[in-house]
Order: sequence, then structure tokens, then C-alpha cells
Amino acid sequence: MDPRTLRIAVGLALESAILSGAPTDALASFYSDPEPETAKALHLSLMESQDHRDREAGIWLQTGMDQASAGLDPAGLAGELNKMEYLLYVLIPRAGDAQREVNDWMNYTANAAQLLTDGFLVDAKIMLNRALHVSRTPAVEGLKAYPGLAYEVGVFQEATASYYREAMGYPVGLQIPEETLDAALKLQEGMLEVMRSRVSVERQRERQLVLGVVSGLSSSLRRLMEGKPGDARRDLEKVPGLMETWLDVAGGAEKRELVEVNLLRVRETLDSLSSQRSKG
Repeated sequence: MDPRTLRIAVGLALESAILSGAPTDALASFYSDPEPETAKALHLSLMESQDHRDREAGIWLQTGMDQASAGLDPAGLAGELNKMEYLLYVLIPRAGDAQREVNDWMNYTANAAQLLTDGFLVDAKIMLNRALHVSRTPAVEGLKAYPGLAYEVGVFQEATASYYREAMGYPVGLQIPEETLDAALKLQEGMLEVMRSRVSVERQRERQLVLGVVSGLSSSLRRLMEGKPGDARRDLEKVPGLMETWLDVAGGAEKRELVEVNLLRVRETLDSLSSQRSKG
């Protein structure tokens, strides 16, 4: 696999960890110079974590790794998940104080089934990871103190774990076109710098600008990963104006440098995408 693709996958894992509040040091360090064998070890560590946020980052990291393809049956798994959805629905009225958790469990399960059917394997894995997490919460565990529910809840927990393990074995890999790969990597570098910056953003107006910048970069990055440079350029065209406004209100040399460096990066990417458009 192209090392640039692995780096983007590490960046997706890092983005996930930042957004969820999971520890980021290992992923951030690895992002600067990812290596396939080290990626395997880091992926294993993340997937074996008891923290669902680590496992979600591991799911994203897997998209940049070489994977074996085995005999898979997403349609069959989706069917089993639909049955589980119904059984959890029936459980909700009897779940007492755990009704909210069981409802979330049911919704994650239903979403995973639909995503499998639609072919969105990464998102389906994430939903099953969340279903597994909520199935193990103290509120759900507490239901097993009631003789009339203990066996039923235990069976549902084991089934969820089994479905999760099956889904984690499905190969998922990034397929980013060569012509948009470098631009995607450049945008991701800037987005992660903004997201990881420890420069404080005290005022509401500045927070809104930062959120707008990250949203625009993220949307453009996804379009580039899909091989849609025209859509990526349109999404990205909104970002320089936001960053110029941010620069006007930013205080302190460190923050201004952060904005200036990444504003230049965005403009260079726009020039590159415009050049590709004119050639096409």
C-alpha cells in the first residue's frame, strides 16, 4: 500500500481520537512517519483496549493496512442484526432504569445493519463498536441482577460481542485516487494541526471560526478521498475567508503563526486543484 495512504489512515484515527477525547500521543507521534509493521502493533493495541474510543481509532487505522480477504457474509450479518434489533426493542419496556442504554444499544445495532446493507463497512464497524460498548455499561450489567432478565441480557451481550468480532474481520481499505492523494494529505496535515493546537480559543466568535475552518477542511478532505476534486475545491473555497477573519481576531504570535501557515497551505491546495481542473 502507498505510504501516503497509510499516513492518511493514521490521520483519520488521530482525528477520531481527538474528537472523542481519547489519548492521542501515540497516534500523533506515529503520524509524522508511519511504518507498516509498527502500524500492525499499534492497531492491535488499540483494538484490544477496553476503551471504545481507542477501538474506534483502531478501526480507522485499519483502513490503511494490508488485509486478508476471507469468506465474508455482510448480508447474513445484517440479517442477524435486524433480529437483534427487534429483541432489544422488546426488552426496552422491561429495562427499568436502563431503558436509555438498551435503546441506544438497539439503535446502534439497527444502524450497523443498514450500513452493512448499504456497503459502508467502516461506519458499520463503528456502530457495532458502540453497540458493544453500551451493552457493557453498568446500567445494562445491572439488569442481570434480576432473575427474569439475567439469561436474556447475557445472551444478547454475547451475541453483540460475536457480531462485533465478525465485523472486525471484514477488510476495509482506503482507495484514494493518485491524482488527489497529495492534496488530501496536505489538507489533513493542516486540519490536524488546527485540531491539536493547544493555543487557547477564548472568545465565542473565534471558536465559531475554528469550527468552520475544521468543518471545511474535513469536508474537502472527504471529497478528495472520494476522488471528487471539483467538489473538494468548492468546499475548500469557503475556508480562506474564515481563516483571514480568524487572523484578524487572533491574538498572540503562536496562534497567528498557526493560522498563517495553514492559510498558505489551503491556498496552495486550491491552486493545485484549480490547475488540475484547467488541465482536465
